[in-house]
Amino acid sequence: MNRIKEKNKFLSLLILIPLFSCGGGGSSNPNTPEPNPPNSSDLVCSDYQANTKKCNFTYAGIYREYFIYVPPSYSASSNSPLMFVFHGYGSSATNIMYYSDFQDLADQDSFILVYPQGSLLNGVTHWNVGGWTVGSTSNDIDFTETLIEIVSDDYYINTNRIYSTGMSNGGYMSFHLACNTNKFAAIASVTGSMTPETYDACDPSYPTSIMQIHGLADSTVPYNGATWTRSIPDVMEYWANFNSCDNDPLSVITDLADGSYIQSDSYENCSNDVGVELILHSSMGHTWPGTNGYSLSATSEIWSFFGSYDINGKIN
Repeated sequence: MNRIKEKNKFLSLLILIPLFSCGGGGSSNPNTPEPNPPNSSDLVCSDYQANTKKCNFTYAGIYREYFIYVPPSYSASSNSPLMFVFHGYGSSATNIMYYSDFQDLADQDSFILVYPQGSLLNGVTHWNVGGWTVGSTSNDIDFTETLIEIVSDDYYINTNRIYSTGMSNGGYMSFHLACNTNKFAAIASVTGSMTPETYDACDPSYPTSIMQIHGLADSTVPYNGATWTRSIPDVMEYWANFNSCDNDPLSVITDLADGSYIQSDSYENCSNDVGVELILHSSMGHTWPGTNGYSLSATSEIWSFFGSYDINGKIN
């Protein structure tokens, strides 16, 4: 499809941005008082494209934006799942809205999408989760919870089925939310991880389903970690232990024609039958797979995973 080819060209430009244009951010100051949600007069929304609105308001003294996609299949007769999609460091809500392309799945399964826009740190968009964004004053946890309130006021939301995913810094943000809120049923990180600040202070409220998609060739967020980021094995071990899963995952390796492979690790017998899964591609770098090959679609894998869990665990 021409659309996919155009995405590939666009994404290749995004991936060339150095780490600090893709990765995770700093934790919120616990001593900062929570601002009040915006009054209706503060919130301004306008049509952006089909079924999508662009909204903005001032939150904690910072101008904030988000985009919301409401599928044509949405009906007030039933509560819809809600998915947050967080962009990478130095990127934007419109970029990840374009290359993640969840809209067709949202149309099919009637879930609402929210694409928040990060605030600026030294002139660069970011999510405040620790690591290289220490020093940020943006309270992105409260901002996200406020977005949940705003969307829930306007639409019928299944509050047991609120999810978060993101690329790089957006993946870090998704883990940060799982550690610090009681709103999310499951999260999925693509080329993200957990900063030492998020990891050390992580205090989840309940067993939480998590998915990590990563490449062994990722030099931006290294699989084996660095001083500013925990390794992917550390992250998987943390969530397997917290969710009381079996120690050793069930691994399935799929060999690909180009000599690379995909390893899928699934931790079994977790509390509340939640899911803890790692999809590892042997030759993939810092990218959202599916927009540029790799025999893997992060978008499809994430929604298939989310569709299996709510906040109470496995959906029967």
